[in-house]
Amino acid sequence: MKKHLYTMLSEYATEDVLPMHMPGHKRNHAFQMKNPYELDITEITGFDNLHHPEGVLRELMDHVTKCYGSEQSYLLVNGSTCGILASLTACCRRGDRILVARNCHKSVYNAIRLLELRPVYLFPDGDGGEMEHLGIAGSIRKEAVAEMLQRYPDVACVMITSPTYEGIVSSVSEIAEVVHEKGIPLIVDEAHGAHFSGTRRFQRQRWKRGRIL
Repeated sequence: MKKHLYTMLSEYATEDVLPMHMPGHKRNHAFQMKNPYELDITEITGFDNLHHPEGVLRELMDHVTKCYGSEQSYLLVNGSTCGILASLTACCRRGDRILVARNCHKSVYNAIRLLELRPVYLFPDGDGGEMEHLGIAGSIRKEAVAEMLQRYPDVACVMITSPTYEGIVSSVSEIAEVVHEKGIPLIVDEAHGAHFSGTRRFQRQRWKRGRIL
């Protein structure tokens, strides 16, 4: 072994590199705890149960629900992958047909394989401009979703990503209307848009003060 992994990571940490990659803290010391090992525990008395939260975890989930204005929120471990696997497992039976955006995260394809789903692909738009030239996929159009649902009436659910890793946003509300007309669920991977709720709240506050962004 030429270099130990710890050595490589330590050297990388000292380089003047802008981290345009996961994870989201971007190596920013402001987001770091003094000693995270002091807070590392297992399931012990007084700290609730993630699989059946009734105490502090339940309170935290309720707080997140208020922050995002959702009907219900759940805490995840192992990143959004866990949520995607859980969502698809809840919405699909083994062998179901699924309408899925071609640029979804690989965890979606993992679920497709595990559940033996039959995928039908939605291909993002190409805008013909600089984004397409750079190989960046565009948004998912509601018309494309409607057309595919008409063509494949046995689709069990629809899966898209918005925003994408590159920040491309689809009209989720319009797509949801089309999907819900068929009586099936829409799953949206919004892992790259956790900040959107705060942005919308900030916009509403400025609008109330008579200032338009």
